[in-house]
Amino acid sequence: MIVLFRSCEANLSPGSLGDGFEDKPRWQGHGKLEILRKCYKSIQTGLDDRDLITIVDDRTTPETLEWMKENTKAQVRVKPITSLDELRKTHPYPNYHPITANSCPDLMEHLVAVAERKPEEIIYVCEDDYLHVDYAILAMKEVFKQGFQGFYAPYDYPDRYTIDKTKQCELHAGPYGHLRSIPSATLTIAALGKTWLHYKYELLRAGAFADDTWTWKAFAQVGALCPTPGHATHLQDGCITPYINWKSIYESICT
Repeated sequence: MIVLFRSCEANLSPGSLGDGFEDKPRWQGHGKLEILRKCYKSIQTGLDDRDLITIVDDRTTPETLEWMKENTKAQVRVKPITSLDELRKTHPYPNYHPITANSCPDLMEHLVAVAERKPEEIIYVCEDDYLHVDYAILAMKEVFKQGFQGFYAPYDYPDRYTIDKTKQCELHAGPYGHLRSIPSATLTIAALGKTWLHYKYELLRAGAFADDTWTWKAFAQVGALCPTPGHATHLQDGCITPYINWKSIYESICT
């Protein structure tokens, strides 16, 4: 497995897009710097020295990068990328254009390059504020080991637990519990390299225009699954995967 762990210690306030330098609580009073380390450690149980973590580094301190290297069994590389606030300076109409331009082109270009080199490898793009249960990565690996060729999101969406006939899904029995089909996701998802490559140009456009809508097309074509209850959650108020005691999991992780 290859994990592209996107790490940023500059975007501190909830929902910030490059200028959130004020350190405000994101979830239950916890700030970004602590959350980043807890989330990083939460994926380690399922990794070993055959796996690779690439730290996609957007203004991560040298101290944290060294801490990351010391707190994993996986191989570690660091891929520096241009910070979002610098990228925004190249926007042709930054003051009134309705779309955030140049959100993560370096990340998407690197993802495509890795997929071209490793088409049969699981590549997991993981943002730095997603907390995982201890078996999340093992469960993810097992799904692909069984021959799955689509996309996999380890988190579950709280807004899908409503009685709404327009939100139908398929339900499958997976190796670690039930798996549900999903129509879209944010960019904390896994797929084989060859599956990512099938959407090479959609990914490059998404990197330029902060656009996750490509997932609707991709998931409809090749399928996408998430565990239910979820194995991960976005640690931001209003985005929490339901039915899991995330507070207990968070507090159990020592940094």
